[in-house]
Amino acid sequence: MSSRNRFETPALLLHLLAIALVLGPPVFFGAVVAPQSFRLLPTRDMAGALQAPVLTQLCWIAEAGFAVLIATSWWLTREGAPKLVKMLMTRAALLGLIAALVIEKLLVAQIEKIRKDAPGLIDTLPAADPGRILIGRLHKLSTGFFAIEIAAGALILVMTARLLSVRSKPPGVPPLPGASRPPLPKVLDLSNV
Repeated sequence: MSSRNRFETPALLLHLLAIALVLGPPVFFGAVVAPQSFRLLPTRDMAGALQAPVLTQLCWIAEAGFAVLIATSWWLTREGAPKLVKMLMTRAALLGLIAALVIEKLLVAQIEKIRKDAPGLIDTLPAADPGRILIGRLHKLSTGFFAIEIAAGALILVMTARLLSVRSKPPGVPPLPGASRPPLPKVLDLSNV
C-alpha cells in the first residue's frame, strides 16, 4: 500500500472538516448573528462591541481552516487531478486565508480603534463625522472580504466534488454512447496546418 493511498482517506476527511469550518461559522454569523445583534441591541455601538470579538475569533477559525485547506488541497490534487481543479482549490484556499487575515488584522482592528477613540457613541455622531464615515466604509470592506472568504470556501467545495467525481469513475469503463464529441467538420479541422 503506497503512502498516498494510506493517507488519502484521512486527508480527505481533514479537508472536508476544514471546508465545514470555513463555510459554516461565517454563513451562520452573516445570516443570523450580525443581523440579530443589530436588530436586538439598542445601539450600533453595542452591536459592534459584541460583534468585534466574535468576528475576530471567527477569523481565527477561518484562518486555521484555510491553512489546512492549502495543505490538503495540494495533497489531494498532487497526482492525477485536472490542472484546473488543482489550481482553483489551492488558490482559493490561499485567497480565503488572505481575506480572513485582512478582516481580522486590518478591518476589525481599525473599526475598534475608531470606535474607542470616538468622542461618544458612534450613533450620536453627526452623519458627516469622519470617524462615522470611515467606520461605514470599513464595514462595507469587511462585508466584501467576508463574501470573498465564503466564496473561496464554496469554490473549494465545488472543486472537491469535481475531484471526487473524476476519481470515482472506474478505470477502463468506456464512455457512454453519444457522450463523445462529434468529429470536426473538415472546414474547421486545422490539424494539418
